[in-house]
Amino acid sequence: MILICFEKRHKVFSIYIEKVMGFTDKTCYDVAMEIINNIFLVKYTPTIKENKTWYENFNNFLVTEWDRLQESEEIQSQFTDDEEQMITVDAMQILLDKLNVDEDEFDDHEQDVDWMRFDDIIGHYVCYVK
Repeated sequence: MILICFEKRHKVFSIYIEKVMGFTDKTCYDVAMEIINNIFLVKYTPTIKENKTWYENFNNFLVTEWDRLQESEEIQSQFTDDEEQMITVDAMQILLDKLNVDEDEFDDHEQDVDWMRFDDIIGHYVCYVK
């Protein structure tokens, strides 16, 4: 959120800016939720192997999906770079929550995951959200 200091006569304007930023945050979260629930998990869940760790399954999917997306046509996103970054961060957190990966588990295996591919994949999926 952007903190803007104005003279007293501009108080209404600063409140309006804060509401708009809150709306943007909510919109980005909703887009991230839609991507994870309706695109990512639909594709990822069938690839999970019970005898592998969450990060092994995750990386295997990231490599396969990233390779597949390299062959697809690029579509222009309707979101700004900052919005896409917020969506990606939200998507990561939503996904980790859905996979029941807690903070300690994440910290232990953060380096075992190719997060750049995840970012690229989410960036590609963002283009399909209306």
